[in-house]
Amino acid sequence: MYGLTSEGYRLAAELVDKAQVTIVDETLQMAMELDPAFLRRNPKLDALMAGEPLLSLKPLGQVLGDAQVIFFTPKLRRPSDESLIEANSKLRDLSKYLSKGVTLANVLPTGPGGNSENIMLVEKQTGLKVGSTLTYAYMPLKPRDTKPAVVSTAGSPEMGQLHALGFTENSQNVFSAELEYAAAVLEVAIASVTEIELARRAREAKVSLQKASDVYIDDFTKYLYELKAIQASEETGESISYLAGATLKGLENYVRYVVDETRELLKEKELKASRTKIDLVWSLDRYEMRGERQQVAASIQQRLRDYVTDVNIISGSELKGGSDVVDPLKHNVLIACSREDQEAAKQVKKGHRNIEMTLVSATPALKRE
Repeated sequence: MYGLTSEGYRLAAELVDKAQVTIVDETLQMAMELDPAFLRRNPKLDALMAGEPLLSLKPLGQVLGDAQVIFFTPKLRRPSDESLIEANSKLRDLSKYLSKGVTLANVLPTGPGGNSENIMLVEKQTGLKVGSTLTYAYMPLKPRDTKPAVVSTAGSPEMGQLHALGFTENSQNVFSAELEYAAAVLEVAIASVTEIELARRAREAKVSLQKASDVYIDDFTKYLYELKAIQASEETGESISYLAGATLKGLENYVRYVVDETRELLKEKELKASRTKIDLVWSLDRYEMRGERQQVAASIQQRLRDYVTDVNIISGSELKGGSDVVDPLKHNVLIACSREDQEAAKQVKKGHRNIEMTLVSATPALKRE
């Protein structure tokens, strides 16, 4: 697994009974071997790394030189508009270690045509030919998932080593797989943006929608990377590029809606900034491949600090586990960003009835409690 990410770690857990598995920290340029017992003891990568474990590390060149199948599971953390460039850079770095007979499985989604560019990059870097001396597979993983949405190979119908790991090709070719995945992403994302904009109009008109969605910002933001890849893959003016761009704009607008709603709450309750504490309750995965959710959370935090100094990003478990999180001397505003975080916030609110507290659900309706 080339990339110390939660997706790579979970995929390793799926494959460890079928093969010897090693996961690479591309930042440290080191690798660690994983075995079934270790994965059973440490089912979550974020919890494992938080404990600062003493791990047996191996040189990167040795591990990749011996590998028969390499899954590309990079950790992307550059600013949002540079994430596609970062992915390209990490694939170039990986290509230096590819050798004849290796299978390279790309689990990072691309837009239509994106894998053609990847293949050209790999062939140029290695001197190998996909379909004859190198196998290239496209197996995009949805955020926080271990099952590829589609599975396809380029240049050859034979999957060989991937079949032995339990993967079956289910798309005609790589380009059809790109289109299938893009269609699924756009279907979900466009529906989300539609709900967001209709709910915004309803709030402005002070009317309620009969079918208010309980989808949270945690779900809205999971496909931001894919939408950027789809938008970048098509020439400006193409319908698919326009759809992806418009959807991105709508999702990015939601950050502003959350901030505007919080500001309106402060105004209605006549809350002074010095007597207000805002907690963005969002259980983020620091080791997720995509960095968009962390960036959206940081953007909301930064914008809210234009109005209130005391603004924090905390997880639902931190909220439930720490009595010092809630400030008894201030009005506490909790913005719940997922269904699990909403439940945690409700429990805390119920258990601190003597403390001033308002709960905002980061759904299209931005309901307050």
